[in-house]
Amino acid sequence: MSATDLMPLAPRVNRVREPMRVLGTTVTHTAALKRAAVEDLGIDLEFISLDGTEAQRWGALHSDRFDVYDQWFHDIDLIWPTGSLQPIDAKRINRWSEIEALPRIRNRDSGAPMASGSEPSERLFVQMDGTLGDAATEWVSMLPTVHNADSFGVVGAEPGSVRNWDALLDPAWAGNVSLQTDAAIGVLDMTLALHARGDMRPKDAGDLGLEEIDALVGQVEAYRRNGHFGCLWADESDAVRAFARNERFIGSLWWPGFIKLRALGVPVELVTPTYGYRGWFGGLSLSARAAAYHLDAAYDYFNWWYAGRAGALMSRSGAYMMAQDTLRSYLTEAEWDFWYDGKPAATEIRDADGMVVFRAGERREGGSYAERMARVAIWDTVMCEHNYLVRRWEHALTR
Repeated sequence: MSATDLMPLAPRVNRVREPMRVLGTTVTHTAALKRAAVEDLGIDLEFISLDGTEAQRWGALHSDRFDVYDQWFHDIDLIWPTGSLQPIDAKRINRWSEIEALPRIRNRDSGAPMASGSEPSERLFVQMDGTLGDAATEWVSMLPTVHNADSFGVVGAEPGSVRNWDALLDPAWAGNVSLQTDAAIGVLDMTLALHARGDMRPKDAGDLGLEEIDALVGQVEAYRRNGHFGCLWADESDAVRAFARNERFIGSLWWPGFIKLRALGVPVELVTPTYGYRGWFGGLSLSARAAAYHLDAAYDYFNWWYAGRAGALMSRSGAYMMAQDTLRSYLTEAEWDFWYDGKPAATEIRDADGMVVFRAGERREGGSYAERMARVAIWDTVMCEHNYLVRRWEHALTR
């Protein structure tokens, strides 16, 4: 059986008769992006915005309730085997040949624990037998879009004084620490923190064994029981509220949340960790049960993401985008220099809603796109023992 046999090309059909349903999170489900897509494409969109874990479950179990899956690339390891997604025909993606090679660089000299992580290229292409791999074919599992190098935020510390992941477990911050609850993400933050403290030495930080999982969640549970974590969040809006209401706070925070806090005037800093960043990739997939009249709209939506406007809007939230040549014309020279070249802001830098988030002369942490992505120590990942990890992790955070 070939990949083509798995999903033959759909004929062109009439315009969408019902809203095209896009399942994802608020990372990409922004009002500005939805307005732009509707304006440019003339289609009716419904954004189904859930937290990351719920979006994964919905994607795996309810393929009849969405048409496009807009989530993390590492989700593919969980969702593809369920049959909820269908291959995407790369020949229908106008700028496929222009998309940059997926980042494969990992910071090996930072002192971070060795990690395999979940590089997108390893599960990008649909192989002839229906499995996923990095051997190029004309069919892909997910279209790579936004990506970034993440760390954590801090309010109430001397600028530049927090320099590594161990600060997340420093007793001095007890009760004022946020932790992301998605096991594929929060576990990595804690692994890096425990390693930096000398409390954990994993063989592979991107694929913990059973005993290592037990050791990690046991320590995290002890911290939780002692009141160390002031905010356990699945939706970043909870983290934003926690940072906004505390004069002194530290913990898991993503760039969209950081930008929201900057727009609110909160003096939050994102840390450039000595051990390097936790990297992530997002993308778009196609439901196996997408209505026939939605297929053309879905491919139009996919191509729109690579046409530039979507990438520019996401850039103003601090994320990076594939097909960067197309989005450059949608950014001012000052915006490009700030977001991608890491230069000091020549003018005020505004978010997608027009709010000032950086003043002239300020810089984004970590430097340029190349510098930041080269400092990735580990990619968000689904480990071999993911099911066991999720059970133990959720138990540790809730009991």
